[in-house]
Parts: sequence; structure tokens; C-alpha cells
Amino acid sequence: MDALEAIKKRRSVRSFLDTKVERKDLLTILEAGLTGPSACNRRPWEFVVVEDRTILDALSKGNLAAKPLLSAPLAIVVMGNTDKAIRRAPLYWTEDASAATENMIIAASSLSIGSLWMGVWPEEEKIRRVREVLSVPENIVPFSILALGYPKDEGSPMWTKSEDREKAIHWGKW
Repeated sequence: MDALEAIKKRRSVRSFLDTKVERKDLLTILEAGLTGPSACNRRPWEFVVVEDRTILDALSKGNLAAKPLLSAPLAIVVMGNTDKAIRRAPLYWTEDASAATENMIIAASSLSIGSLWMGVWPEEEKIRRVREVLSVPENIVPFSILALGYPKDEGSPMWTKSEDREKAIHWGKW
């Protein structure tokens, strides 16, 4: 499957089958995240792979958007290492973490693995909760949680109306 096909196939999955993701597929997804673009090639991302049901359940508490973790067989928590941040642009790590997260979502889609991107940063309570559950040091900032697994259903396609796509594109200027 080519990249555009994987992107178009991608859905936000909120309910997963109770089937473990194969290790080789998980490693492919992680490799996609590690090869994302980053400002000044600083690669400030850190990933925590969570497969333990107790930890997945704990991450879902206090975050209504994270309820899909209750059925997901695994999650990747994407974080930014502020020690690797660029001094003149200390928040560029968030763009780098976004690119890594998106790369992993596309890789998962190409493997017929469902995903859901759940934001953590910049909400202080969510950041605190993830730090607490995963024992994250202060120089590491939780950015997003990526739930992964085989979807229970296909979900709805993105950008179903061509006129919506056309309204979102502007040529040359607004």
C-alpha cells in the first residue's frame, strides 16, 4: 500500500478487538516515528510503549478522550525531551512530536492496525496524570497518547465530501 492510500484509509478508532499487535508490526510503527522530521535534526521525542492492562487503564482515568485505552491492546505515549529543545525555539519539540505521531498513525494504517491520537500537551492536568502513571522525569513532557490495535469496525471515512476538500484549499492567497 502506498503512503497516500494508507493516509486515506486511516480512521480514528475508538474500539479495538482483543488481539495483540505483532511485535514486528509494533517495531515498524516505532521506526516510522523515529524517522520523522525534526527541527535542526534534534529528534526530541521519547516513546513509552504500554502493553500492561493496568497501566493502560490508569492512563484512561481522568481523561474522557482516553477511554478507548480501555479496549486498546497497546499504546505509545509520545513525549518531548526538553533537554533536546532548540534554545531559540524551545517549543519546536511539539511540532517534532506531532510529526512522529502522524508517521506512526500512517504506518499503523498501512499495516491495517487502527489508531487514535489522544492529545495530552498542553493540558497541565493530563500532563501531570501521565507523568504520575509512567514515572516521567520533569525534563520529559507527555505530548500525546496513541492507542493502537485492530479495529472492531471500520469507522467513518475522512473528508467524505469533495466540496469540503475544495473549500479547505486556497491557491496563492486567501
